[in-house]
Amino acid sequence: MAVTGDLVIIAILFVIAVLMTRDRPRAWLLARGSDFAERHARPEHTPEWELAHAELWLMARRRQLNEDLRRIDQLLLHDAGMSATRQLGNRLARQQLLVSLAQIPDVLPGRDRYSAYEPVSYEPVAYELAAPSPATASRRASVEVLDVSGWRR
Repeated sequence: MAVTGDLVIIAILFVIAVLMTRDRPRAWLLARGSDFAERHARPEHTPEWELAHAELWLMARRRQLNEDLRRIDQLLLHDAGMSATRQLGNRLARQQLLVSLAQIPDVLPGRDRYSAYEPVSYEPVAYELAAPSPATASRRASVEVLDVSGWRR
């Protein structure tokens, strides 16, 4: 059954090859093929269209980064009960978000509704010091140590 399907495909290709040797069928096939290509090809975009969509993407990216930054700022307000690793991770994430926001160029300020960022005020904690958690508030402050001795290189 599969052999007959292969033979049919070979026969169709042979007929197309024979038709391509004649001028009239070749012109007809080329015309139909170019019509098909024009209809389904990727449309060309003008530079204005490309610029407008790039600006829209930048505005959406800035909006998302601002929302993430607000969320991280809220985390920093209440991270005293978290481990030192999480506190450090939150601060590193905030720094990375600020760097990412600084890399986005200003996009037509009259059209960009999300360019303003209102930071949430909080008391920054030094990177070296861990805020005391409620469980260890009665004990003296200590640095969290991660045990990675079981890992192989």
